[in-house]
Amino acid sequence: MTRILFATIPITGHVRPGLPVARELVKSGHQVAWYTGRKFEPLVSRVGAKFVPSAPGTDGDVLQDMTGNRSGIGGFKRIIRELFVEPVPEYARELSRVIDDFRPDVVVSDHCFLAGPMVASRRGIASVVYVVGPLAVSSVDTAPSGTGLAPSSSPLGRLRNRGLQWLVTHVLFRDAQRALRRAARAVDFPVLDDFLTDWTVRIADRYLVAAIPEFEYPRSDLPAAVEFVGPMLPTGVDDWSPPDWWPELRAARAAGRPVVLVTQGTAATDPRQLVLPTVSALADTDALVVATALGDLPDDALPTPRPANLRVERFVPYTELLPLTDVMVTNGGYGGVQMSLAHGVPLVTAGRSEDKMEVGRRVACSGAGISLRTSNPRPARIRSAVTRVLREHGYRERAQQLRAAYARYPGAPRAAEAVLETAAGSPRLSAGAEGRPR
Repeated sequence: MTRILFATIPITGHVRPGLPVARELVKSGHQVAWYTGRKFEPLVSRVGAKFVPSAPGTDGDVLQDMTGNRSGIGGFKRIIRELFVEPVPEYARELSRVIDDFRPDVVVSDHCFLAGPMVASRRGIASVVYVVGPLAVSSVDTAPSGTGLAPSSSPLGRLRNRGLQWLVTHVLFRDAQRALRRAARAVDFPVLDDFLTDWTVRIADRYLVAAIPEFEYPRSDLPAAVEFVGPMLPTGVDDWSPPDWWPELRAARAAGRPVVLVTQGTAATDPRQLVLPTVSALADTDALVVATALGDLPDDALPTPRPANLRVERFVPYTELLPLTDVMVTNGGYGGVQMSLAHGVPLVTAGRSEDKMEVGRRVACSGAGISLRTSNPRPARIRSAVTRVLREHGYRERAQQLRAAYARYPGAPRAAEAVLETAAGSPRLSAGAEGRPR
């Protein structure tokens, strides 16, 4: 039996992808504990893992609120510093106590929980990081993450990439870099010369990307620790029953009516940005519109009278809804985008907070959808984009091609295997682990 400790940033989009991995490990007879925010105790317990709460103030409510109004690269920089870097010393102190109590063979963290691989490294414990966002590993073939620029491996493109990487490292993210160095010293961890988004891939034994290469930018210098495992879909982890209107979905499809899913996501949750404009944009069409993730918006903020083609739910598992969906309109949350493409559903994305500029660019480059490149699109733009995706078959064809590619990657089962291989000291790690701080 292997003892596995999950330690994750307490944000929905970072916790949920790990749940099916933990469930696979529990089903195989291994002992799993999970350190994260208290609001996730029901989900963690449901997959059979032992829940270990983080301290008040780092348990997710404040962090979730902070992610919602940070647009552009300036907002992206503040999120990294305030959510992922500055809390490292407190997380590390708590995690050390958890490790003393649980004695794990391997620590598994999401890519934003820097304390996980750092503490594991200092304690001589193997570590695995799973990536639930656009791959931010620096490369000669890509612009720095957060710029939202398309990749280029031409001589001029690589010159551009090097120049932008210097600018981002030494100017734009200088304060965040300094904060990370201070955090590392505070937990007695060696200060690395790498850019902050490269620390986890440098430290961890395995770096599991919950995506496929066909959706990511090609990189000629991808680190050996990186492995694409496919999306880790949280199927069956929710206590959920279909609403009364659920049969209308199949009836709409049978009648040739498109089903459009619109979601504001789990971080930037103000429905005035995307949900309400989409409801307005499609109110007089024959589409059946399903709106989810309405945050704290009261029902009376919806249009009155409510459009006859609108169905509203605060939560519906995407794994249940997407097989019955024709187009997904989303603010660009990475997990939702991955699930949409894994089901062959084309996209319309809108969002510039957090890493959503990068997600939107990848959607556009993939050919499986349209990026509106704004967090506050007007209804006319949304309607035009949805109409175009529905009418121009190339978007669905490309989404279906990606669906076939996604199907070749096991996702959570492979991630669970990699965790066990890492705990056992798999020989495959020797090349990737060379030169990492211990």
